Amino acid sequence: MVSPNITRDYNALQFDQPWALKSFSGHGELAQQVTFDERLLKQVINGESGPSLCIQCDPRCLVTTVRESRMANFETACQELSAQGWPVIVRCTGGACVPQGPGVLNLSVIHPKVRGWSLEDGYTLLCNLLTSFLKSYGLTPTTGEVPGSFCDGRFNLQVGGQKLVGTAQRWAGGSRENAAVLAHACLLVDLDLAEATEKINTLYQLCGNSQQFTPEACTTLRDCLGEVGQQSGEEFMVDVEQRLTVLVKDYFNISS
Repeated sequence: MVSPNITRDYNALQFDQPWALKSFSGHGELAQQVTFDERLLKQVINGESGPSLCIQCDPRCLVTTVRESRMANFETACQELSAQGWPVIVRCTGGACVPQGPGVLNLSVIHPKVRGWSLEDGYTLLCNLLTSFLKSYGLTPTTGEVPGSFCDGRFNLQVGGQKLVGTAQRWAGGSRENAAVLAHACLLVDLDLAEATEKINTLYQLCGNSQQFTPEACTTLRDCLGEVGQQSGEEFMVDVEQRLTVLVKDYFNISS
């Protein structure tokens, strides 16, 4: 089997500057860490950086969209969730509210917009990359909506009918020469889905939004692997992040 590679699979995403894998190195506020990839997006738009990638695990919180931040009683709901240990952060990609924390791993792909590139191309890139990653664990994910899952969409990756990976995008810069794309994937590695889903449901209830979700609609990589993934939570996350980093660096021809 031929390993996937950006040069062969997506020749349109070849740029004068090489791809670089970057990480958040500051000790700023929670919002600065959660939206680190949005900072990378601005750097690409402003010509300060070439195409970039980011793999990171954020502190526990709920991440909502700008659209959701306009819901009734949103600020009051945020105060209530923060008091429960789940602060709420607003970010600019699409989708809907998702949980973050030590059991969630995020992959962001940021690059200049290229002629002919579409939203579907961005989602396909993420899904192909994460499918290859999950196959290394012996899993065979499929793409599609999962009714009852939070932040549902047709470019979820699911295993056994349960959502394992969610995706979202943001295109910025309009018609500017340096317009750019941020494509984001959220891998549920090892978290309490019942608690996380309950907190999202609470946010929606407090805001008068009738949408509610079921934890059984989602799964985690640990649950998919069963006895195979019986390392401690921290050890398992470190192993998953290291394996994803190796695959991403190989895929995007990153040597350092």
